[in-house]
Amino acid sequence: MAANQTIRTAETRDRIIIKTSVIGIVTNVLLAAFKAVVGIVSNSIAVTLDEILGVRADKETTDRIRETLVREPEVRGAYDLVLHNYGPDKNLASVHVELPDDMTARQIHHLTRRISTGGYQGSGIILTVGIYAANTASDEATAMREKLAAITGEYPEFRQLHGFYLEPETKYVSFDAVLDFGCDAAHIREEILTKLRELYPDYTFDMVLDSDFSD
Repeated sequence: MAANQTIRTAETRDRIIIKTSVIGIVTNVLLAAFKAVVGIVSNSIAVTLDEILGVRADKETTDRIRETLVREPEVRGAYDLVLHNYGPDKNLASVHVELPDDMTARQIHHLTRRISTGGYQGSGIILTVGIYAANTASDEATAMREKLAAITGEYPEFRQLHGFYLEPETKYVSFDAVLDFGCDAAHIREEILTKLRELYPDYTFDMVLDSDFSD
């Protein structure tokens, strides 16, 4: 009797061990499968979010666009470059170029048509061009821009000044600024405008904070 009871106890213990081992193996397999699925889904979500939210434009591409633009003798600078990707070899770009303010509409038309198509055929880039005017015959504007550059140079967060233009008749001055992401841009803007107003009380200043879309 005792021997039979011992045998049955051993058999029960073995079955429990086997059952526990099988459950453990199945659990590990399911856990591994779950982790794999989560990883795939996470990667898919990340890719989808990149496609929806966008990623920073490729520096090689943006550098190539800017280099092509500034080859034109009339172009004094290229700014605000934004590149949207809509699939392989399908890119829509927009940019502002700074041009002398004594150019005629006809001259600007021919230039923008030329730079919109030149150098981009076959690259899949469709380029839209906007214009900044640059003062050409104003010593006052030159001196004011140099003073502005000195003021903005006091701020390590200040990355770029562009689009500066002085309207001498109305004493209206506009310019764009790019600051480091994450800094208190509104506070820096107000400090710069305050300094300009103290130096030039008869002028109205319009400082636009630009986003840094590309390197």
